[in-house]
Amino acid sequence: GRVQLRQDFPGDAALVMMTLQLNDTGRYRCEVVDGLEDGSTSVYLELSGVVFPYQHARGHYQFSFRGAQQACKEQDATLATFTQLFQSWKEGLNWCNAGWLADGTVQYPITQPRVPCGGHGLVPGVRSYGRRHLQLHRYDVFCFSSSLR
Repeated sequence: GRVQLRQDFPGDAALVMMTLQLNDTGRYRCEVVDGLEDGSTSVYLELSGVVFPYQHARGHYQFSFRGAQQACKEQDATLATFTQLFQSWKEGLNWCNAGWLADGTVQYPITQPRVPCGGHGLVPGVRSYGRRHLQLHRYDVFCFSSSLR
């Protein structure tokens, strides 16, 4: 009910999305079939917002993947994607604690390498622990929100 096709005049069509949600980010393809004159186009929708690290009130490394999803939801956010975390790193996010991302990987962004965060010898970047067991392993989480309360 949030997506509809709008036609302002013959031969024109627009895909209209209402009440956008954070998980609406992605590629959309609209194909119009009109006899012999078919047309299609694709568009990538990217919502801007903020990535923020979040940890449990009892301290760091307390969330399973499902717990991380719930924690972000309680903050009116979703789990951040790698692309969102990478962009935040490019904008200066520096966080030593590893956190869950939407794809089930665990990563953390470092702009200033130091001993507790991989050592001085490594270059700045987004460090990855790779995919982890979604139920057994515990980490913090990186959430994405279009606005913070």
